[in-house]
Amino acid sequence: MKKKCSFNNAVAETLLIPLYMRAVESRRADAILHDPEAERLVDSIDYDYSQFDHAPLSAVGCVVRGRYFDDAARRFIAAHEKVVAVNVGCGLDTRYQRIGQCGNAVFYELDLPEVIALRRELIPEPPEDRYMAASLDDSGWMDSLRAEHPDAKFIFIAEGVLMYFYEYQVRRFIDRIAERFGGGEVWFDVCGSLMYRRGMKPDSLRRHAAQIRSGISDGHRVEQWNRRMHLIEQANYMKFHRRRWGFFFGQILGRMPRLCYGFSSMLGYSIAESGEGGESGKNE
Repeated sequence: MKKKCSFNNAVAETLLIPLYMRAVESRRADAILHDPEAERLVDSIDYDYSQFDHAPLSAVGCVVRGRYFDDAARRFIAAHEKVVAVNVGCGLDTRYQRIGQCGNAVFYELDLPEVIALRRELIPEPPEDRYMAASLDDSGWMDSLRAEHPDAKFIFIAEGVLMYFYEYQVRRFIDRIAERFGGGEVWFDVCGSLMYRRGMKPDSLRRHAAQIRSGISDGHRVEQWNRRMHLIEQANYMKFHRRRWGFFFGQILGRMPRLCYGFSSMLGYSIAESGEGGESGKNE
């Protein structure tokens, strides 16, 4: 019997969007990202996914983003002896199932209690992929992770998450991570300032109650928030797999990264060790 899903939080419900997009993509012969576990999960949940079938930009964007962050995690894991990979706002993400079978990394899935409860029901917790029920806006879970893994290097991936938080919350999250996890990395996607200020939404959210609450167009802005954060890359979605975006978005708009950053981008940062990056601006 399929699992019926209902959510108390509008943002929590958005977890079904990337899950569905990955499952559909995984069934393609020319798939950007292969995700058999996403296929299984979509088939096991009783939900009307048809509302996402007319969101072509999100369909490509979700899998480009997933592949991009998978590759960032793979590089980080390969470069360090002991790694903790934290999936912030994990939803029903299946990154561990795609890349987690490596002996030097422990994965953590962090999300709201109702999401973690659903995740435990649908994806039994593997020994090396541990579930944490907490809010991104808290800091206790950060202290717990730091204490449990004092010798590890941490990579945090917040995929499809931070745009639903206000800027002061995003800044506070960045400050707290930077304070505790020197030598690590943080990767996340953002809506751009142009999209945020004009009240625009990605095509998969146009009929959804979830609201975009912040926007970043210049990745160096985060370096100004906290000087221990150093931009590794700001990536334009549409420079990847240009044919899949279509001629206008892939071949024309995709070659104008600054304009694209006004709508969305993917960002990666390294975190300087204590004493290397100067003092940060606090936003408590």
